[in-house]
Amino acid sequence: MKKILSYIIMLGEVIMASSQLSAQTVYNDSLMSRNFSYVKNRDFWLTSTNAAALTQYRSANISAAEMSATHRKGGFINYDESPNTWSIGARAESYYRLSPTVVTYGMMSYDGFLGKSMTGSAFIDTSRQPFDITEDSLTNSGKKHRDTYHLIGAIGWEVRKGLDVGAKIDFTAANAAKYKDLRHKTKLMNLEASAGMFAPIGKSLALGANYIYRRNTESLIFSTYGTNDKVYNSFINYGPWIGEVEQFSDNGFTDRSREMPLLSEYHEGSLQASWNMMPDVVWYGALSYAYRSGYYGRKSPHTIVYMNHHSHLMGYETRLQWNGVRQQHYLIVKYDEENLVNNRSTFRSLVNDAGASYYEYYDDVKTANRLWKHLNIEYTTYLEIENELPLWTLQAGMDRSQRKQTGYDYPFYRLQNLSRTEGFFHAERNIMLHKGILTLNLGVSYSKGKGKACVDDTFIEPSDKQSGFPQMEVFMYREYEYITAPQYSIWGGAKYAFRFPKTNLKTYVALDVTHVKANVHQEYLVGKDHTGVELAIGCEF
Repeated sequence: MKKILSYIIMLGEVIMASSQLSAQTVYNDSLMSRNFSYVKNRDFWLTSTNAAALTQYRSANISAAEMSATHRKGGFINYDESPNTWSIGARAESYYRLSPTVVTYGMMSYDGFLGKSMTGSAFIDTSRQPFDITEDSLTNSGKKHRDTYHLIGAIGWEVRKGLDVGAKIDFTAANAAKYKDLRHKTKLMNLEASAGMFAPIGKSLALGANYIYRRNTESLIFSTYGTNDKVYNSFINYGPWIGEVEQFSDNGFTDRSREMPLLSEYHEGSLQASWNMMPDVVWYGALSYAYRSGYYGRKSPHTIVYMNHHSHLMGYETRLQWNGVRQQHYLIVKYDEENLVNNRSTFRSLVNDAGASYYEYYDDVKTANRLWKHLNIEYTTYLEIENELPLWTLQAGMDRSQRKQTGYDYPFYRLQNLSRTEGFFHAERNIMLHKGILTLNLGVSYSKGKGKACVDDTFIEPSDKQSGFPQMEVFMYREYEYITAPQYSIWGGAKYAFRFPKTNLKTYVALDVTHVKANVHQEYLVGKDHTGVELAIGCEF
């Protein structure tokens, strides 16, 4: 820990001292004085969900490719994470103008992950699921492996002056597996398809609108290795770690005989606008609403749907931008929320006249209300911009998230209302050397949460046979401490970029280190620290 802090302090000193360094040779190189991240983020329309606005791309064609390897180690982790992970990744991204009226964007990436000593969830993405399926103890931890593939393709076309149209496909596929009983294989498919229009009105106003259809599926199948008489249980988490315990068998949520999908469908509409308030001041805004619905199980007369869910999602983003001489300043505010209801199916098995079994459903039973809110406020400034490369990038902001949920197991219910606030600052310096560019970055953040792990109550007085409800305290308190514990993060890195001989490739090598430490002593946590190291090589062209 002391060595990491000393290295980061030295890095900060180098960043401050570097403001005196420059070299005319690299300044005159148009390839070296471009930065993909800056080109992508300096215009709100290029990162909006509306592909029609890609026609606003004003730079020369630019592409980037990168390969990376990352190692993370430390016990300050959430219930679904690993204290020891390795991952490799590859990514390619590009903005390309096909003609004066057509602009395309593409991205493809791969991530390979290996985590040791993992328990937790069987799902790949646990962030906003209607419910969860986890282990009911810590005794069966093992390795997990995951492969993730991500592909985006978008096109914007100026049909005529004052009217642009566009379309976008965003596809993610992932496979994950646990290699110790109770084993599971998980397949994720996330598809987003959108179509939109963009209409510049005069020189100071522009409007946009688009529709997004999203389909997300995570399919699970559970198994054991060989013949095994050991009993394995899973915990079905309705919300704040109240739910039911299910024994692994030939039926139920963890049915060994078939793959069980958790399906969510989204229908979203979004409106965008920009206004050039003054010659150098631009305001952007975007408002969105989506409806989500889905289920867990298989819809047919002869199979069971165990859960049904629906939610309403709203989002708003606004950005105020000032473009000065060799500098740009952004103030960005983002807010989104999702309000979800999950219901447990009630049914019975019947036999028809032909002797075939089928299921008859009755009124659903509510198992959870879940509300997520997220607010982000960020100020970014680019200073001393040379061509399309800022020599200084400074960012500061605040991030606040809240999760309020109630889980029901009649006559019992459990409440949980947690929030977390984080403040952060990040600085990046590009130093123009004789034959290359040295980039140094340093960042710090501090976060703290509040709320109680749980508040339990009943609707009516329980009977003598109702002694309580199943719960998973270890995961509940681990997640609670992970969210609410006072913690700080510090990160830094160095990158050296150069023109690869006899090519038009801006090639680079980068090393980044991140360290997180929690100021808490808690028996449910594996540890108080978590450190990550990433090595990357890439190019821009």
